[in-house]
Amino acid sequence: MASEKEYVVVVHRGIDLEAFDAELAAETGSGPIPSRSVTVANPRNGSKRMTHWMLTEEEAEALKADERVLDVDIPVDQRTDIDIGLNASQTETWYRGASTDNSHVNWGLRRCIEEANVGVFDDATTLTGDYTYPLDGTGVDFIVQDSGIQADHPEFQDANGVSRVQQIDWFAGSGIVGETQDENFYTDYDGHGTHCAGIAAGKTFGWAKNARIYAQKLNGLEGTADPNNGISIANAFDTIRLWHINKSGADAGRPTVVNMSWGYGTTRSGDPTSGTYRGTAWTYGVDYSDRVALEAATGVPQNRANFGTAARISIRVPSVDAEIEDMIDAGIHVVIAAGNNYNKIDLASGADYANEVVFSTAVSYHQGSSPYSLNAFMVASIDSSVSGSNQDKPSIFSSRGPGCNIWAPGSNIMSACSTPYNSSKFAPITYFDDDTFYQMSISGTSMAAPQVAGIACLHLQVFPDLTPSGLQDRILADSKGVVNSTGSDVDYGEVNDSIMGQANKILYSKYNSANPWSLSGPFNISIGS
Repeated sequence: MASEKEYVVVVHRGIDLEAFDAELAAETGSGPIPSRSVTVANPRNGSKRMTHWMLTEEEAEALKADERVLDVDIPVDQRTDIDIGLNASQTETWYRGASTDNSHVNWGLRRCIEEANVGVFDDATTLTGDYTYPLDGTGVDFIVQDSGIQADHPEFQDANGVSRVQQIDWFAGSGIVGETQDENFYTDYDGHGTHCAGIAAGKTFGWAKNARIYAQKLNGLEGTADPNNGISIANAFDTIRLWHINKSGADAGRPTVVNMSWGYGTTRSGDPTSGTYRGTAWTYGVDYSDRVALEAATGVPQNRANFGTAARISIRVPSVDAEIEDMIDAGIHVVIAAGNNYNKIDLASGADYANEVVFSTAVSYHQGSSPYSLNAFMVASIDSSVSGSNQDKPSIFSSRGPGCNIWAPGSNIMSACSTPYNSSKFAPITYFDDDTFYQMSISGTSMAAPQVAGIACLHLQVFPDLTPSGLQDRILADSKGVVNSTGSDVDYGEVNDSIMGQANKILYSKYNSANPWSLSGPFNISIGS
């Protein structure tokens, strides 16, 4: 028999996984099911969509033809052709006061309680007015799935100075046996996870100032000097699903919101050789002589400064996307950063979805990156600067398009930073309230996503029984259509201005005015009781 490898077999939504797995495990099978007893490599007890099996390459290919199967592939954390990355980048130009001044706060808090940009800002760098609101996320569980969290950062305390970070053992909480969580799991050697958590749930920089905070350090996202391992992709989603389902007693029914500001992609150096745009083949050097013209005509991203001389191409992984659907089906509210790849994300039915570019191998470049699901919030970023008509506009780096469903502030966002931090990526400043801790202002769709997650917590404080689809309906219905638009979905080179066909829906919180009391902070923010 040919050699076996571990494959994750993903079935379509609604397929009876237990019955399907029974066929694979049987001594004899029919159709593409191997006619032998197949060994389970990882049972994935928390999933209703996938199981890991030991298969030959021929058996894996045969299984793909089964109409019940979405995908059969090597587990994503064993692949070498793609990598996982955080959807944030530091910039050198600071807008809205997000410079090296630790008196500044997350400007999204002020922007997203206004229906339009006009009147919110009195110049290019200063926010005016107060942030007032009556809700603080009480009764909601927020999870940042990221590089980790600095659990003792004062930004995560409640009004009495008690930390809201719940330092649980994810394997014990989910009932998964045979796995061990690192002893010092609740650390962040990068800074990204702490920053995202602060935007969603920080007491000064965030929306859900009294939500419980949970953190899941993800394998591959740890800071470069982190001695502690994150949880593998194969266990990460199962542990959250089963932990959520296992909530009992006083915690039974508590809503769960998960923020995922990370994604898969591949970095390609040099120029492509060829590609296909809307069914028409092209050759680089013949049809297009430079990358600027290529991007303008076909949407293939140029080389960008934050990737050096390389272009970052988003990659979809069906098994990871199925994990997201599995979480949503379990009643978990999921928020995902669209990515910082300067490009359009199209729908599967869209004219750009099948576009491919060849850099030695063919890559689809208008499908977005995993994790992905339009049943989740797919969040694109608006900039801290505005258009010539004083409207909000896309952040230049933001992926956007019909494959995203909401906009939120993501450029130059001030929030907490961890100690230690990744000094090659970030340049934090001392925390305004305690100079032994840090805060920083950075940019990315990573920063836009937790704005949505934080407001999601406010809705769930009032309506804890909302389903993921019900919450999405509420937030999208409340959103405002005030993002500057060129009116075109094919002006791929206009990344400063074009929304490339994305729905014109910017995040808006209507929970912003009810008997505020004062909280001491950088700007003496007023919040509700």
